[in-house]
Amino acid sequence: MSGDFTVFGVNFADGRIKGYGTTMPGGTEKTFEIRLVRSNSSYGINHFIDNGDGTVTDQATGLMWGKDDCGTGLNWPEALAWVQQKNQENYLGHNDWRLPNAKELQSIVDYSRSPQTSNSPAIDPAFSVTSITDEGGNTNYPFYWASTTHGDGPPQVMHTKAVYLAFGEALGFMEIPPNSGNYILMDVHGAGAQRSDPKVGNPDNFPHGFGPQGDVIRIYNFVRPVRPAGTTGIGDDPSGASVVPHDFQL
Repeated sequence: MSGDFTVFGVNFADGRIKGYGTTMPGGTEKTFEIRLVRSNSSYGINHFIDNGDGTVTDQATGLMWGKDDCGTGLNWPEALAWVQQKNQENYLGHNDWRLPNAKELQSIVDYSRSPQTSNSPAIDPAFSVTSITDEGGNTNYPFYWASTTHGDGPPQVMHTKAVYLAFGEALGFMEIPPNSGNYILMDVHGAGAQRSDPKVGNPDNFPHGFGPQGDVIRIYNFVRPVRPAGTTGIGDDPSGASVVPHDFQL
């Protein structure tokens, strides 16, 4: 945010993943909670194989992904329908594609890449990513829908939003200074952030975004389909078919 040093953190209150500044506005250093872990040091390291047929397999998770995305923005019901249409078409030779859940989608984020650091989306170059024109008129990269409903907020809106991952800048309209009516569009949470959008609606109803950092509301996000590697499609017996090691589970 405005060139400030940030670190990614998981907000266990609302399930979002964002870049957080490390200092307060007055210069005081922030403190954060941590959770320790120990395990296989190779956990979570992707091993992507371009299969040469329009699919990419991650041998770390046993998931096969579409190399290309859907190419256009869709609301959440349209995203679900798009995947089902691809199954009817036996897309890339398979009929068991689905919308990834939040953990699956987050597993292919590459936090070493971003529009600022590598002039690219936050994903391995084995994947193709459609460029978009963002709210500021600049070239950027899409948000991608997950199948996961975001259970946050009061009861009347509890299940009206779904999770997305920002593979480009996680933009927001910051009001600077506060209560000034002066909104500045900036990358408030970093490429790789996990936030949520209304499943349906009109983005024009959110001219200054939503929330404390003015998260841009697009609603029409993109899709990257996923399926289990090692099987052909629905009805197959995967027993013994997969040679994909499961270094980490989702």
